[in-house]
Parts: sequence; C-alpha cells; structure tokens
Amino acid sequence: MKKTVQLLMVIVLTVPFITVSSPAADAKKPIATVFKPVGTVEYQAEGKNWTKATPAIPLYPGDRVRTGERSFVIIKFLENSILRVQEKSEIRINGEISADKEFSKNVYVRQGQLGFNVQKHPNEKFEFTTPTSVASIRGTQGLLTSSDSSFQLILGSGVVIVTNLISNRNITVNGGQAATSLANGQLTIRQATQEELNHMHQGSSENGGGQGQGQGNQGGNQGGQSSGTSSGGAMTFGFNVTSPSVTEGSSFDVTVEFTQMSVPLDTLKTLVSYFALAYKAPSAVTYKEIPGTITGSSVKFTIPEADAVAPSIQVYVILKTKTGAQVTYPQTNPESNPIVIPIQSAKTNEVRIEFTDPSGNRKTMVIEY
Repeated sequence: MKKTVQLLMVIVLTVPFITVSSPAADAKKPIATVFKPVGTVEYQAEGKNWTKATPAIPLYPGDRVRTGERSFVIIKFLENSILRVQEKSEIRINGEISADKEFSKNVYVRQGQLGFNVQKHPNEKFEFTTPTSVASIRGTQGLLTSSDSSFQLILGSGVVIVTNLISNRNITVNGGQAATSLANGQLTIRQATQEELNHMHQGSSENGGGQGQGQGNQGGNQGGQSSGTSSGGAMTFGFNVTSPSVTEGSSFDVTVEFTQMSVPLDTLKTLVSYFALAYKAPSAVTYKEIPGTITGSSVKFTIPEADAVAPSIQVYVILKTKTGAQVTYPQTNPESNPIVIPIQSAKTNEVRIEFTDPSGNRKTMVIEY
C-alpha cells in the first residue's frame, strides 16, 4: 500500500511584532481582482463552472484560478499585494475582512509556480498553503513552486524562518537565498543563483510582458521595478526601470537605468537622437511622452501629480538613434504590453479599477473594504 507522507512547513518573516485579530468571515465582499490575464486563464466561483477570466473580474473567498500552457495571470488584492500565477498552475484564494478592516488572506497553491509581492501592512496576515507546506508572509517578495512532494522558495528580500515539521529542523532564509523542503523531511538552503533571482523577479512581475521584467524593489519601499533587455539594429541594451511607492495625486519619479550596453556610454550619448518615457493611465486613449537627456547611466522622468491616478499607470521606454534605429522597452508591442506601476488610492478604504465593458465603454469599478 502506498503511504502518503504529509509535510508541514511554516515560514515566519522576522519583522517587529504585529498583533493580528481573528477577522469575521464575510463571503459577500470581493478580496481581489483579476488584473491582467494573458493566454488561457479561467476562474471558478465557488459552486460554479470554470469560466474565462477577463480583466477587472472580482474574486471572492473560495474562488479558484487556473492557467493553461504559455499563460499567466496577475491577481491584485485589495491592499495591493500582487500575485503572478505562472503557466499550468492552479490556486484558490480565501480571505476575511473584519469589522475593524483587518484583512486576513490565504492562497492555496494546488500545483505550479507563483510569484508574490506582498505589501506590509499592520494587523494583516498573508499565508500560502500547498499540499506539503504553509508559508506565512509579511511584506516581502519571492517565488514559490509547489507539487505534491516538494516546495521551493526563492526569496528576494526579507528574512524567513523555514521549519520542516517532519524532521523538526529549521533554517533561516535571507534575501537572495533559496530553500527546498521535501516530503521525506529533508530541508536545505543555499545561495540562489543569479539566474534564479532573475527568474524570481520575472515571476513576481506585475507588468507580465516584455523580456525579463520584474516587479518590486529590494528595499522596504514597495514600488515598481522592471528589468530586461531590448535590441535595435546592431545594438543591445539592458534596462532597469524603477519607481517608488506611489500615492494618488502625488508626482513621482520613474528612473530608467542602463544595466548593459553594446556600445560605450560616451558613444551612446552621441548616437541617440531621442530618449523618452511614454506613459498613460489605463483609462487614457493615447500615451504622453517625457523627453530625457542621457548624461549618465540613469535618467529620471517625473510623472505629474495630475496623471498619478489609481489604480495604476502604464509606461514604456523609447530610444531612437541618428542612424534610424529604434529601441523600446518592453521590446514587443510596448503600447499594449507596457510596464504597469501600481498607484495606491488616496482613500484607504477603496480600490478603483478601470476597465472596458463589452460595449466598449470605459468604466470604473469601486471595491470598498
């Protein structure tokens, strides 16, 4: 007879002590939304059939989401925590909002891979559960992979204590490390490779498109970050696009850094005829462009406060040379596949989501909590 071994792994992030009360369940309120489905993405409301997932669909406690081959979906919780569910994965979300607005969330990862960028808020709890493990997260970024017999965590930032209850061993995982826990009780830790860290950033990306993009910076400031490469003609560039945590109605800087170049920086300065950041709110029809001058390896572009509107702003990079070459980042279809920077609503008790209804009309969905 085949024996099933159950493994429980508990992850505790080292942060100042936070008291979390037990929220009362309220299944009538949505706790997250489908932010960006790409490819074959379906969701299943509790007790219903699987249905195609489209942007701005609210997700309620007990709802499931699954992705097909070469597909992924971005899911955003009310407090702006972000999940990027990779291809051939399936999850179930649960959450409770108490009368005191305390938010407790749990994501069951039945199989597959999931990137996360969890915002750190007082009196909130965020857990991942898999067939072998439980991970309690507080304000951090990483990538987890789950199957019936194993669990792997690549941690981008923070400190996590991993305990395997089969072997009763525990280890401390720091940012930049990887931990593996197996159903036979084995628990290991090592330094993550650069390839794994790049994959982790891509796997927790909110923008989802482009080459090697990522979301979330390595410090405590939960803003936006995207890294990858683009090419035009005989030139290749590596870009790192970052922004701070943004609140609606406040101007902010987007920094574009050249992380690699096929030509020296001094040569690039003489070759470039136009360098700009294009941006727009999801409800806008056209992009605006902010020209910049390359004086060093990074350039800052300031988004005006009037254009900082929740829930997000879309940006991409434009570079043109005197020889006629043009490079954008993201490289492929940047207008329809941009970098998405989250913008926190000025009102702490609501999330606004811009979407297009089946008739083509622009509308705003307001979720209060």
